[in-house]
Amino acid sequence: MASHYLLRAGTRRISHAARSVREWQIWGLPEPLRGYLIAVIAVALASIPLALLHTQLRVSQLILFLALVACGVITIESTRAIREIHGAIVRDLQPVWYLVIAVMLPPVYALAAPMPLVVYKLWRQPGLVAYRRVFSNATISIAYGCVSWLFHMIGRPAAGPAPGTGAHVLAWTSVVAAGGVLAWTINAGLVVAAIKLADPGARIRELLGNREGMISDLIELTLAVSLSLVVAINPVLMALALPSVLLYRRYLMQAQLVAQARMDDKTGLLNAGTWRREAEVEFIRAAHRRAPLALIMVDVDHFRSVSETAGREAGDQVLRGIARTLTENLRGKGIVGRLGSEEFAILLPQTGEAEARRVAERLRDHIAGEPVAIEDGSHAGFVFRLTVSIGIAVLDHSRRALAELIGAADTALIEARSSGRNRVCLVPGTVEPG
Repeated sequence: MASHYLLRAGTRRISHAARSVREWQIWGLPEPLRGYLIAVIAVALASIPLALLHTQLRVSQLILFLALVACGVITIESTRAIREIHGAIVRDLQPVWYLVIAVMLPPVYALAAPMPLVVYKLWRQPGLVAYRRVFSNATISIAYGCVSWLFHMIGRPAAGPAPGTGAHVLAWTSVVAAGGVLAWTINAGLVVAAIKLADPGARIRELLGNREGMISDLIELTLAVSLSLVVAINPVLMALALPSVLLYRRYLMQAQLVAQARMDDKTGLLNAGTWRREAEVEFIRAAHRRAPLALIMVDVDHFRSVSETAGREAGDQVLRGIARTLTENLRGKGIVGRLGSEEFAILLPQTGEAEARRVAERLRDHIAGEPVAIEDGSHAGFVFRLTVSIGIAVLDHSRRALAELIGAADTALIEARSSGRNRVCLVPGTVEPG
């Protein structure tokens, strides 16, 4: 009886584990994206035991590895309470520690280092999309594993095992810096490939980040190279470098807090308060200069049915998809914000009635023609085809305040909805059917 009970209990656990695996969000992703993510993760995981077979473990190396991983944990803890903005490129400064590990220790340590840190981060910051974090850490594992292998095969014999002095320290530092650049290139290439598979229309230049992002990457590289130099001189000195890394991480997160106060956390667009402040400035400027100005109000048709069918999380993903369509089609022109649950506002400076109508029709066509696929959650794989109703108002002598322009655009939006939806309406009342 006891053996029968244990067998049944074991069977239930296996069944529960199998069911949990089937519910992982990654299985709901479309091909070839899903296959690519799984392949990258598998390569990263398989590389660790292969590298371990060719590594002679030493206690001193293990102690250094654990100390550097502990520094990574401290970096995570220092800003754990600050939420990450959805869709933003997050620079958590973990590569600072990875480069040191790649230079100072055999490749197996560089391959393994991201794994405990991603587990720790998922544990301490619930709500993160697990497969994305695992994939991003797998790309880091591959990138710094390759750099470590190349450094120990080529760079270390050429530059020497230690920085030394004079010209030698410059040569050693240059080799380490080149390794950091190579790791960034490999990691960015793997991530960009995944984004292109998910969104073929994404532009590589935008994916690699703006000028500020590139400057942050450069500062991160200099921190990593400096820390490598310090640890190469004496590992105990990393205790002196840790506060500098934490301080810069705080600086980055402070910038994120400022952005978080301005942005809508679901869509990445300006929130209602920030949009109104920036739109007010643009309105006053246009009124003073007698320049053309147009306001486009966009409302998602039957949005409530999405939440009722697939839940709030799916609704949030739909909103993000529509927000992405708006920003991609506007190409930096105009002030875009989310004013309500499913309502967006676009203020277009130097834009008259005819151009505003063309922009609105283009947005309506794109949204109607591009279904939004649910990538995460229990309804991953669902596809929603949505339409929008659009109201337009332009600045004229009768509208002396932004509130009046918003009211006119709202009136046009109400008319577009009441006339059958999936339409563009321009005050004072011309309706364009979809």
